This record gives sequence, C-alpha cells and structure tokens, in this order.
Amino acid sequence: MTAAERLPATAVVVPRPRVTRREVVVVAVVTLAFALLLVVWALVTPMFQAPDEAAHVDAVLHLALGGHWDAPGQLHYLNATRAAVDSAASTPPLQRPTVGALLAVHPGESVLVDQMSQHPPTYYLAAAVVLRILHLHDLRWDVAVVVLRLVDALLVAPLPVLVWATVRRLTRAPRLAAVAPFALFAVPQLAQIGSSVTNEAPVFLLGGLLTWFGVRILTGDRRWWTTLALGLTFAVLASVKATGLPAVLFVAVAVLAARALPWRARLARAGVALAIGVVLGSWWWVHSLVAFHTPLPNGLAGLTPVTPWPPGSTRNPGLFVDQQWDGLTRSFWGEFGGFQFPMTPILTDLLSLVALLAIAWSFTRRFPQRGAVVALGALPASVLLAVVAYDWRSYGGLHQIGGTQGRFLFVALVAAIAMSAVAWSALVVRPVLRRRAARVLVFAAPAVGAYGLSVAYRGEYEQTNLGITRPGLAHLAYTTPLGSHTLAVVGVLMAVAVVVAVVLAWRWCGLGSGRDTTGREAPRTPVPSVTATGPAIATDRLPDVD
Repeated sequence: MTAAERLPATAVVVPRPRVTRREVVVVAVVTLAFALLLVVWALVTPMFQAPDEAAHVDAVLHLALGGHWDAPGQLHYLNATRAAVDSAASTPPLQRPTVGALLAVHPGESVLVDQMSQHPPTYYLAAAVVLRILHLHDLRWDVAVVVLRLVDALLVAPLPVLVWATVRRLTRAPRLAAVAPFALFAVPQLAQIGSSVTNEAPVFLLGGLLTWFGVRILTGDRRWWTTLALGLTFAVLASVKATGLPAVLFVAVAVLAARALPWRARLARAGVALAIGVVLGSWWWVHSLVAFHTPLPNGLAGLTPVTPWPPGSTRNPGLFVDQQWDGLTRSFWGEFGGFQFPMTPILTDLLSLVALLAIAWSFTRRFPQRGAVVALGALPASVLLAVVAYDWRSYGGLHQIGGTQGRFLFVALVAAIAMSAVAWSALVVRPVLRRRAARVLVFAAPAVGAYGLSVAYRGEYEQTNLGITRPGLAHLAYTTPLGSHTLAVVGVLMAVAVVVAVVLAWRWCGLGSGRDTTGREAPRTPVPSVTATGPAIATDRLPDVD
C-alpha cells in the first residue's frame, strides 16, 4: 500500500515544495543576523539591568557553589552577588574581581530573599554546570554573567529556523516562510530577555519546538516519533517554568485535530503524548503540592505588602483590563532595563492591534489552513488566559495589579507569528500585493528592532535623551564587559548581516513574480487547497516537487 493510499479518502494531497539552495541561504543569513543581534544586546545591556537578572544569576551561583535548592522564600542572596550588583555601574570591567575573590571578600548570605527557588531548578542546574566546567572561581564575575547570557542567546538563536519551518509547513509557501522570521526583529523585548540571564530562554526555544511538532501533526505527519517528540518537548518545557504548563492544551488539541488520522488513532496518540508530558514533566509541581501545599509556590509570599482596599471597594474589572492591555503590550514589544524604558505606546498599541485584527479578520475568509490555525491558536490563547487569570487572582490577594509581563507570552511567539503569516496570506491574495507586504515586513521589522535597541541605549547611557553623544558612548565603553572593541566588531558584523539578510529577502520576494516580459501579470497555476471533499494533507511520505 502506498503512502497516498494510507491517507483518508477525503483528503487532498498537497506535496511539499523542495527546499532550494537560495531559500536555505536566506534563512541562514536571517538566523545569523538574529543571533548577532542577541550578542549585541548581551554586551549593551548593563550588568543586572535585565528583568530579574540579579536573582537568576544568584540562583545559578548558589547551585554552582554546591548549595541547596532551598524552599520558596528561604533562598537568600549571596553577599557576593549583592556586592557585584552594587559595584557594577561604577567599576570598569578590568577592575572587577573574579568570583573567587568576590566570595572571599563578601562571604555568606544576605537577608534579602531570592524568589527564584519558586521555580524548578532545571535551568539553574544546567547553567551551574556550565560555570563549573569553565572554572567559576577563576572567572571575572562579569565574564561569568556574560557567559550565561551567551548561553541563553544560543538557546534563543534557532527561533528564526523554527518560524520558517512552521510557516512553510502550514502554508507550503517557501517565500512567505523565508520572510516570516523577520517578524522576530520587530519584538525587541525578545532580544533583550533572550540575551540576559533568565530561565525564560529555554522556554522560548521549547515553545517554538512544541509549535513545530504540533504543526507537523496538524498538517499530516502520521509518524509516531513526532507524537513522542511533542510529548517529550512539553515534559521538558513543564520542567523549566510554570509558563509552559498551559501548553498542555495545545498538546491535546494538536493531536486530536490531526485529520490525517482516524479518531481512534488520535485518541491513542493524544493519550500517549499527554502521558509522557505529565509523567516526565510534573515532578516539580507534584513535589511543590506535597511539600508546600500548592503547585505554584510564591517565593515572595508574605514579603509583598498588601495595599488595603478603599472603603467599599473591591477589584475593578475595567481598571484591570486597561492595565492588562497597557502592561502586556508594552512589555511584549519593548520595556527595557528594569521596565523603566518603554517603547512609545503609539507603536506598541498599533503593532498589537494590527496583529490581532489581521488574525481575527482572516477568519472571515475561507482558506485551506483555517482548521490548523484554529488548533494552533490553542497555544497562545491558553497562555494568555493563564497569565490574565493569575494576574486577576493576584489582584484579589495583593489588592494591586501586577505581573503584567508580556514576556510570559513568548512561549507561544512562534505560534503567533505563524498564525499572523497565514492570516496575511489569506487576506492579501494578489501576488503583487503579497510581494509588497513581504517587502514591508523585511524592511520594517529590523527598523522596529533598531528603534527598540536605541530606546534601551538612550535609557541606560543617555538619560533617555534623543541622540547619541560622546559621554553616552564613553559610558557604554566604560561598562561593557568584554570591552568596546569587541562590542564594535560584533555590532558591525550584526549590521552587515542584517543588511545582507534584507537584500537577499527583498530579492527573494521578487522572484517568481508571475509577470510576463511586458510587465503584465501572467496567469497563475492553480494550487491544491481544501475542497468540499475534505482537508488538505501534506504528507512527508510523498516525494518532493519543485
């Protein structure tokens, strides 16, 4: 029996386009440019000026030095960490002591609580192993921080490839897939967080992998290894941070909505994927439930002041929604430093509205991938609902609205970009308009990224003044951990890579323009799509076609 014969009789087979050398080059250069952008952020961001970075570094040092993973609220900052934080802005890199020397001068722990032991120790153990391999005591303390930053950047760097692979799998449109990774440049907050010391970095990567495996299943991948990989990825994701837990809904939906399989097979595979995820990924949450009587312990419980309600007042839904929108959109696109240097809300609101309205509007159209996109939407929707529900619960407990962090949504960023790509392809149907829209993305996304980097630079080194001054550059050169020459070299390489990526993608968008020699649009070849007989199935068991 052939692969086509094993598919449901109602399916329309859509062969997978062959990956060309030109396409690989475009994606590779975009990925290189994004990786270099992460390195630039790692060198430009002052020490401990990324969200919760001091706490993350301290938690890693505790384990690297042989300490225990204390109960939530019981882990205290090392005095050495506090000394490094206090001296970071005033001490030039070459005068910063090694970790061993810092520990000798500032031994013991402080009274300040490090809340990171509320999370699983998975990320911190892995980071501690890296520092132990590199002989932690002999590293200058800021070099140790940069090493951890670069490890995180390495974890986040594959996201362009995952976006490309996911969009290509959904749309079978090589050019659309090759330009879709540019959307990552339009989220500067991703670059700042992804190049800092944080347990979010593996979450971003694992969320992208989970999306790709799920989309493969939704688009006709019937192989067992894909189902097993989906469950295992969720297990690792759940073992890193609680923001990955809502993805359990997507694991179930992705398999149950796989129309290439009969219902009995879907139920069996969904059970297997969920069993793998729950059995291997729930160990920390079960431990927390048993030891602390809650699956989600709060490392700062009892230390956060509770603001009394005004007489006759309670939670205000209108105020909550307003602050959720402002906080999530601002901290999703770009709110740098310790959240004190935001991008202009005009831009962040506009980007948010355009993305959301495009996805919503596209569902008024009938397009081949609509079923898969609905299933894919379970990931960002479940993560968003979990974040908002947690914030609403905290609002009732602490009597103040907090925790509105857009970075918690990055676990579903690859899924959101894929949904947007499909939405725009459904809305913009004329080939000439599609090329123009793609070129707008190719040019505008890096421009937004450059603007975000400028906001962070001006906030940290120019007192938020508009412009680049000699004192601001001198301050950056004075504090950047690997020296101004290293930063300059990486910055030039990044700029060159971005320009080359934009040029290659711009030309890639113009290929196959569908015009004859007179400039008139030529007739288009029909593309297989969903018909009344059933869903389109793109199977990997069929040969590739050009």
